[in-house]
Amino acid sequence: MTNPLISIVTPCLNRVEYVREAIESVLTQNYPNFEHIVTDGGSTDGTLDVLRTYPHLRVVSEPDQGIFDAINKGIRLARGEIIGLLNTDDLYLEGCFKTVAGVFDQNPATLAVVGGITTFHDDPAGRRTVNTVPAIEPGELWFRLIQNHPVTNAWFFRQAVFQRVGYFDARSRYTADRYFLINVVLDGGIRPTPIHQILYAYRQHAGSGTISDLDGRDPKYGAVRMKILQEDIGFLEDYLDRPVLPSEVRQRMRREHGVRCYRLAATAFYHRKVRLALDTTWRGLQRNILLPFIFIQMAARRLKKEITGYE
Repeated sequence: MTNPLISIVTPCLNRVEYVREAIESVLTQNYPNFEHIVTDGGSTDGTLDVLRTYPHLRVVSEPDQGIFDAINKGIRLARGEIIGLLNTDDLYLEGCFKTVAGVFDQNPATLAVVGGITTFHDDPAGRRTVNTVPAIEPGELWFRLIQNHPVTNAWFFRQAVFQRVGYFDARSRYTADRYFLINVVLDGGIRPTPIHQILYAYRQHAGSGTISDLDGRDPKYGAVRMKILQEDIGFLEDYLDRPVLPSEVRQRMRREHGVRCYRLAATAFYHRKVRLALDTTWRGLQRNILLPFIFIQMAARRLKKEITGYE
């Protein structure tokens, strides 16, 4: 087996408490041919001091327009045949790089691979696993990309993917990763090869924008959650406005648009953002006249979870 150059891109801003463990998770792969690019947005909390202790890193520290702008910078700097994305608060699991390189080596026509992920939480008593999500199988591709967990950071790409599809939408602050993957499949015609191994570990913590251990009723996280949902709805509407869209994709996106509208409206009502809640409900109705049934179903599911603890 050859050992192709793997480029790891890490967007970074003020993550002094986590970034060292992320870097070490790359080093402990013991893979002989890699580069690790960190695109820092101008950290002021000591993160840069930590990065300086690792001479193998390629660090660019300058103001950026957000996480996806930072990712795009790193991808453009990457020299590797294979590119992976690592967040500063997450980890690669043992054997990830060798497995990924082996699958690409055995499948020369493959442009992307995807493995499984786990999510963990650091408690006072130690580290515990929150959940585990397997790789995306071909038959569930659109379901996972549109309505479920796309396991973004467990994807690895050949350079040719970015040449064919382009980059992440730098205007987004939270959700462009999901829609980049949709573009990879929808516009690029690329299907990932599944790897039946857990490759990546997400850290759940209060400071995470999308994998937080807080509830949407929390005042601070509620505001972030509403921004995330607004971004999601906007992306979905862009796709639904396309004159040509595969029927399964359109059906799933219309359904998910309604679900996101419910979640945004419910969160907005809770935080007394009545105008936002009403506007969101109207947006949902314009896309799907069955929205009231979606609202009833989602509300019933929420009530069941509150009462029983299960969905």
